[in-house]
This record gives sequence, C-alpha cells and structure tokens, in this order.
Amino acid sequence: DVYKRQYQRRVRGIQKLRAYKKMAEEDEQIPEIPVIPDSAYKAKLDQLQGEITGYLNGGRGIEALKHLLKSRPTPCKNEQIRVDGGKIAESVFSQIKAADVDKVVNDLSGDDLEMLMKHVYSALMTGKSSTALFLSLIHISEPTRQAEIS
Repeated sequence: DVYKRQYQRRVRGIQKLRAYKKMAEEDEQIPEIPVIPDSAYKAKLDQLQGEITGYLNGGRGIEALKHLLKSRPTPCKNEQIRVDGGKIAESVFSQIKAADVDKVVNDLSGDDLEMLMKHVYSALMTGKSSTALFLSLIHISEPTRQAEIS
C-alpha cells in the first residue's frame, strides 16, 4: 500500500515535469515584442511637451500633473530621450507649490501615486533640485496618508 502511493506520486511528478516541458517549448514560439524606434518616442514626448506647456502657461500646474500621470515615463533605451521626458516631469513639479503637495498627493489614487513616483525618479535624472524637493515633500506627505488609511 505504501509502495503503491509512492509509485503514484512519482508518476504524477513525471507527468507534471512533462507538462512543464511542453509549456516551456510552447513559450519559445511566442513572437518577440516589436522594437519601437526612437523617433516614435521623441514624437510622443514632443506632443506631451506641447500639452503640458499649455497647462503651465495657463498657471494650471495641478492639471498639468494630472495630465502627466496619464502617460508613462519613456521606456526608451536612448538616454537623451529619457532625460528629455524627465525634464517635462521636472517642469511640472517645479510649478506645484509646496503648500499644495499634501492636497495633490491625498487626491491621487494608488495607481496615480505609483505613476507619480515613476515620473519623479525619471525627473531626478535631470539633476535639478526642485525635483528632489518635490520628492521629499511627497515622502513627508505619504506616511500621513498611509496612517489615515490604516
């Protein structure tokens, strides 16, 4: 009886290994993700820059931030294009007043907060101090929000 159960476990283990091997072979047939050219990323950044500039020229920094959060930081391999994306985010952060940071952070959803942090880190690539200040204000504000949620 004991030997029969051990044998059955081994057989099930072998069947599982064969199934995993088959799945691995099928995974190799998945087509690769197409490579997006740098020019497409640059065009998207230029469009975003124009939209953000419109908000900022109108003195609507918070709306510019909300618009920025609808887009992901540029995942391009070209470092200059990534830095240009960070400069757009940095220009938005520099227009938000320190007194408004608490209100802005508290109004964001969890997904928006995650996207905000991605943009903050991309903006840190520019090396400007206003982004570091904005990041520190967010970190001061965020624990307060987490305490309220708990």
